[in-house]
Amino acid sequence: MSTISFTKRATLIQPNLFFTVVQRWLLVFVGLMACVILPATAQPAKGSVYRDFLPMGSGASVALPEGVWEATQVTTIDYPGSNWEVYTLKNQQPDAKVPFLIVRQTTTVGRWGNTNCLSNAPNQFMVSEHGTTSSQTLNKCSRMFAFNFDSWRTLSWADQNAKKWWSGALEGLPEKLGRSRPSVFQVELTVQQFNGKNLRIDAFVLPPKGMTAVKFRDDFKTGQVLAEHQILSGWTSIYIESMQQSYFNKKPQPIMALAYPVNTGEQLAAAPEPLVVAAPRIESETSKPVQSTALLPAVALAPANQASPSASKPTPAAVVPPASVPAPAVVVDNSAQLKLEQERRAMDEEKRKMAQQLEAMTQMLAKLQQENAAAVAAAKAKEVAAATPEPPAKPSQPVTYANRKALVIGNDLYTHVPKLNNAGADAEAMAKSLEAVGYKVFKHLNLDEKKFKQAIRDFRQNLSGGDEVLFFYAGHGVQLGNANYLLPTDVQGDQEDQVKDDAILLQKVLDDLEEKKTKFALAVIDACRDNPFKSKGRAIGGRGLAPTSAATGQMIMFSAGSGQQALDRLGDNDKEKNGLFTRIFVKEMVKPGLSVDRVLRNVRNEVVRLARTVGHEQTPALYDQAIGEFYFRQ
Repeated sequence: MSTISFTKRATLIQPNLFFTVVQRWLLVFVGLMACVILPATAQPAKGSVYRDFLPMGSGASVALPEGVWEATQVTTIDYPGSNWEVYTLKNQQPDAKVPFLIVRQTTTVGRWGNTNCLSNAPNQFMVSEHGTTSSQTLNKCSRMFAFNFDSWRTLSWADQNAKKWWSGALEGLPEKLGRSRPSVFQVELTVQQFNGKNLRIDAFVLPPKGMTAVKFRDDFKTGQVLAEHQILSGWTSIYIESMQQSYFNKKPQPIMALAYPVNTGEQLAAAPEPLVVAAPRIESETSKPVQSTALLPAVALAPANQASPSASKPTPAAVVPPASVPAPAVVVDNSAQLKLEQERRAMDEEKRKMAQQLEAMTQMLAKLQQENAAAVAAAKAKEVAAATPEPPAKPSQPVTYANRKALVIGNDLYTHVPKLNNAGADAEAMAKSLEAVGYKVFKHLNLDEKKFKQAIRDFRQNLSGGDEVLFFYAGHGVQLGNANYLLPTDVQGDQEDQVKDDAILLQKVLDDLEEKKTKFALAVIDACRDNPFKSKGRAIGGRGLAPTSAATGQMIMFSAGSGQQALDRLGDNDKEKNGLFTRIFVKEMVKPGLSVDRVLRNVRNEVVRLARTVGHEQTPALYDQAIGEFYFRQ
């Protein structure tokens, strides 16, 4: 039988003057390593907790099943022909229907052959390519396996490729699922793009109430298709379509909860096959012992009395005390019938809920398939349009969008630390470019402490939930401990505590944006210049900004990596009025059709290239936790 188809810089300050030479070199080494490694960090981190979506970097995401998910293992593997990032997640919700996920994405772009749907593995079932073929540019495949989780978890892999594929991910899974419910499905979901990325999810799913995963599989293979089979098939199809939307189209699409009932640990321990109790044959077997012990003796009295109505001596059968017919027999019978009736009602309610979800799944799946088909058609049309030359567009006045807001600050004229040459000009250029792509810009130059903090408060009051926000700062910054501070023009810097009091904590600005529930927030910090306090007699901080982290929905970019200095000029003959980082940024951001993610990566690549032409290393650091795809100019 065929598978059922459901078509669902700041300069930072270190206070210790007495570092040894070895310690100084160690700090330099750590800083350089952070510059190399951290800018590429955009994926989930081990120990982090996620709901609804797992950010995968570059605006891509993966929908998560119902629950609270902890990343228990993060690893990479070099598999024949491809490199993979692997994330193991555990559902913290008790009695979750999907207790574990393993999410894999390729880090290299390459071609591939057929999907696993054409492998003809003997134990696979519910195999579907979801309307795609191997000749298409986007392939989909889902299939399932049924097994005992505890036994599978302790396998010694004879196949070395299989061992490499699973060993790293399994470190994030427990040794046992639990004695009461070791039976699971492995639902394998794959979406891959020709000359693009490959995404695979392995979802470990509990079987429906009253059956093991193996029985579920065998029933399906023999044609005994139940509502539970249809629900799992529909859920799988919806997940596949969501993977295309959330990851490849970068439009986050949640999935439905898996609605069929499952056994709790107590139910499985007490009754391995609960649904069988309500079957007709069990009902008849239950009634027989009730009749033999309570009803049959009472029926035998009537024939005995009728056979000898005139007998002068009573027969022993006639002298039966009333207590010989125990009343509890009737109670036992009613209790059994009541229990069966309750079970029937519970089953009817479960069937009703499953029918409702089947209907909802069918509608949701049709919607997702239509949207994905439209996205594919739009992509093809865009390719055709790109190949057709267009007449030059007439210049028009920039349009300002109500939900696009930017705070731009440039500090040049410091009174107690060295002045800067380009920060004000950088802020001017950034404000002009942002206005050209539709941002309402709040621009400030040369702010002292009081005005700096007031500007941030005023900007925060202008934000609303769902806004697209950009914060740009050019000026001095320092690292104190692991925190980054932006410096107002009147900062003194005689002592570290004084700097902390007078300066603006970058993390506080980022937290304010998160609290306002902005749809997307980008912070661009061009403050990785030389330490403004190095001539104060007591070293406060060091060069560059400390590595940071972005909240979900945020992207952060520093003009240079940890321990690096951002260039204002490319040598004495460079007459540009803007620093290297900003001059490239404002050019890239106004190019149409580039996502913000692509703009930032283009900026980083070009800054690295140009800095190396004058023998300097400058790698802008990028921290990406955005979900979805955003554009400066479509």
